[in-house]
Amino acid sequence: MKQIRVITVIPTFFNDDFSIDYQSMKSHINDQKERGIETIVILGTTSEAPTLSLEERVQVVEFVFNNFSKYLTIIVGLGGNNTKEMIHELKLIEPFANLIMISQPSYNKPSQEGIFQHFKILIESTERQIIIYNIPSRCGVNINPTTVQKITELTNRVVAIKEASGDLSQMMQVREQCPNLELYSGDDGLVLPVLSIGGVGVISVVSNILPEVVLSMIHEYFQGNLSRSQNYFYQLRPYIKFCFIETNPVPVKYMLSVLSNKKSLANVRLPLVELTNESKKLLPEFSN
Repeated sequence: MKQIRVITVIPTFFNDDFSIDYQSMKSHINDQKERGIETIVILGTTSEAPTLSLEERVQVVEFVFNNFSKYLTIIVGLGGNNTKEMIHELKLIEPFANLIMISQPSYNKPSQEGIFQHFKILIESTERQIIIYNIPSRCGVNINPTTVQKITELTNRVVAIKEASGDLSQMMQVREQCPNLELYSGDDGLVLPVLSIGGVGVISVVSNILPEVVLSMIHEYFQGNLSRSQNYFYQLRPYIKFCFIETNPVPVKYMLSVLSNKKSLANVRLPLVELTNESKKLLPEFSN
């Protein structure tokens, strides 16, 4: 994972009949590659993974891997609240992933020991490198720093954490307790604070829209040009705010549909619905 600074989480696009639009996914990933992105996540939060069937999830990862594994590092997200079923899914997606990103179970609200045991059995079920994904707002329970430490002590294949708790104090504790674990911001709006406490990059939504600006922001930070990095961040900020004006990925898919002049890119599957007209009016302007 060293030197991977910006990782884009790729949306899953749908045709008007809500079948998967593989050609739009291919076109978008090609665009990301041509604009400097070298690592992507599929089947993440932004990918609407919970609305895809198991068969569709496997088809998506196979499609992306077959088309892009020669050019990109491919991280596949794995989430759910049935550990046994997740082991089965892991076996199916593993051949098409360079790394696996695992989130804590949602809805069940397990104890910290339950979270640890969940990760333990999944990690033992694969030889792939692992990224821990802490996203308590989606899952209803936090992965505490001590639990992160216990997970990292299982194997040196646990290489990074995507931290989307929004809690910088917790992230500092993770850095203190797990100094070899790479810390990625899971929140575009907190990238610079996370870098300042030892983070190495961002797993990003807004890089779907402005990858060059995100790359430049991170590059300037690590070159020691903080003021330039801040300038890039404030260029991004209106788009970051818009990305989360409603539930992700609804806003980012709407922006992509506007930029490409292809209305279907905004399609989302229920229970998500299209962006409201009130929110559409707040779309930031795009410079040519």
